[in-house]
Amino acid sequence: MNGAELVTTEPRLSAEKRKDRWLTEAQDRAHLLALGALFVLGLALASATGDGALVLLWVVFFTPFLVGCAIALIVYRTTVDWWLLRRRGITVVATFEENVYGTGTDGETTVTKVYAFTDASGTKRTYSGGGGRLVATDPARIEVTYDPYDQDRIAARNGPAVRAFLFLAYALLGLPASVLTVAYPFVFGAVIFMS
Repeated sequence: MNGAELVTTEPRLSAEKRKDRWLTEAQDRAHLLALGALFVLGLALASATGDGALVLLWVVFFTPFLVGCAIALIVYRTTVDWWLLRRRGITVVATFEENVYGTGTDGETTVTKVYAFTDASGTKRTYSGGGGRLVATDPARIEVTYDPYDQDRIAARNGPAVRAFLFLAYALLGLPASVLTVAYPFVFGAVIFMS
């Protein structure tokens, strides 16, 4: 009995059916419109109470709320990437190909490492970024995990120390900031209705 009898295959779904995309431009505009409407609604409700302190509180804390929304979006994307790459990702060794030089916002020269690998369908793909656990040198090789259904979802596999640090940042900073961001409009609304 050879190993081929123990292997089962499943038909691959088309990329259109399985592709998990982030927000489209229309969805981005809808979210910005919703945040603007929330600001106006909170301002109107605070103004209706006649308490200037509540109006000032709403205006002052709306900017940190927007920052919290950005953090919540990062936490959401990180969670989705982690979940999908754990569920259907394929880990391969990518070989260093080149350094890409650019200019940062501060005018300094930036260097981005580009690694290349061949996916399961035989297509050459690249991963741009640093990090990743080095598995060989000359040329440098790192492990990357990619989503076969989404060309843009690729992550370098890090060592245990980096993974522990990222988990702590996620659990101690990202998740609490997301919870506080979601709770802020409700808590503020409760304060308005109690006054």
